[in-house]
Amino acid sequence: MNAEGTGRVNWAAFAPALLAMVMLAGCAATQHTVVLDPKGEPEDITQAEIDEMSGLDNAYLLQVGDKVSLQFRLREFREGDVPWNYRIEVGDNMEVRLTAPMGDTEGYKIDVGDLIGISFLSNWPLNSNRTVRPDGYITMPEVGDVKAAGLTPLQLRKKLTDLYAKTGIIEGEPRITVNVDFANPDRLENMSRDIVVRPDGKIRIPSINTDVTIAGLTVQEAGDAIKAEAEKVLQNKPDVNLIVFPAINNSLLAMNGVVTVRPDGRVSVPKIGEIQAAGYSAEELRKTINEMCESLTYNQMDISADVVAATGARIFVGGEVANNGVYPLEGAPSAFQAILMAGGPTNASRLNSVLIIRRNPQGKPYVFKTNIANVLKGSTENDIMLRGFDVVYVPKKLISRANLFVEQYIEEIVPFENTLGVTGSYYMNTQKIESKSKNNNFSSGVTVIPGSRGITLPGTVLNP
Repeated sequence: MNAEGTGRVNWAAFAPALLAMVMLAGCAATQHTVVLDPKGEPEDITQAEIDEMSGLDNAYLLQVGDKVSLQFRLREFREGDVPWNYRIEVGDNMEVRLTAPMGDTEGYKIDVGDLIGISFLSNWPLNSNRTVRPDGYITMPEVGDVKAAGLTPLQLRKKLTDLYAKTGIIEGEPRITVNVDFANPDRLENMSRDIVVRPDGKIRIPSINTDVTIAGLTVQEAGDAIKAEAEKVLQNKPDVNLIVFPAINNSLLAMNGVVTVRPDGRVSVPKIGEIQAAGYSAEELRKTINEMCESLTYNQMDISADVVAATGARIFVGGEVANNGVYPLEGAPSAFQAILMAGGPTNASRLNSVLIIRRNPQGKPYVFKTNIANVLKGSTENDIMLRGFDVVYVPKKLISRANLFVEQYIEEIVPFENTLGVTGSYYMNTQKIESKSKNNNFSSGVTVIPGSRGITLPGTVLNP
């Protein structure tokens, strides 16, 4: 029993069966890939059948030291979405344009700065054009100042008719017309601005004495909010036109980048903070970040989380290679590349009978035998693509002693225990880090065992 309470397999007890397996598998060359049954009998197999037997890869769970690329961007318009339902964000730049309403001239109320044309049909010398002063008044001959702001043209006509009737300077009933020749364009133009939404989510429109909160509103809702505030200082509701230039993608640039899973299992993401990553898949991490971003922005974001460096996905290469040991999967995605990473084959290696030992997600082991020698001849058909925790074994050209085989290769190389459990310890780091890792049905506890010689993982590989 080791310090973690797990026992190592006594491979010598399996020497006769292992020798029989090797004699059948390692000494009988193959021209293509086969799968070996528990008795060592070969059966032809295709890459598609290998994939089916291996099952779908369990989602890789992040480990300490893994690097994850995070990218944040505004969710793009997709078919079926409501057109332009963008919600205004802090920092957005927008053009705010106020114009006089069109159409309902009878209901229009005269405002400060409007140019009014007043005509007397029977007394043309009294005809005049007047601009409404800032106090809302106009000055008319013989009657003096008349309040015009806030009245419709019809109301002002009636008021002037009554005033001139009282003066007696016009015979009979005065016949007067009032027209708004020009609504004050300068005032509305002066209120129009290019505006940036402040950090408090508000904007200030010139001549409107209150701030308008628009962050989180759609463009239509923001236009209505501006119109409601403008109506408090204008006699008529203006037409409000908004052109929004979203700045959210620029704000999200600071969040993009590659993060490393720290020894405490967490990653730090700008504007979000610390998030537990170890023991979760990249997709689970992405969903967690997406939930946390719901309070960060008013619009949906597209977030990607891609593992760019996986320290936890390992393969084990042994037998007749220069350097038996454990290697990262990302550096050796195929059996031939794994052999090269281990320093290449030795003079005694039998490349036409390379064994790949694999467990599917349910824990069932398979042994595949393939002819890697063909790769050196330019054919990659037999170069099996590896998965995490695969064992690549290159046999000798001749092995006669079962005990020697067990001692030299199995005990030293195959890092599995004698159970099919789902716990394991990697003796590869300087502190113990527990996570809920399910990578290839093994946990990712990392422990230093003083004096430990190897790496142990539970589960038998061969079951003769």
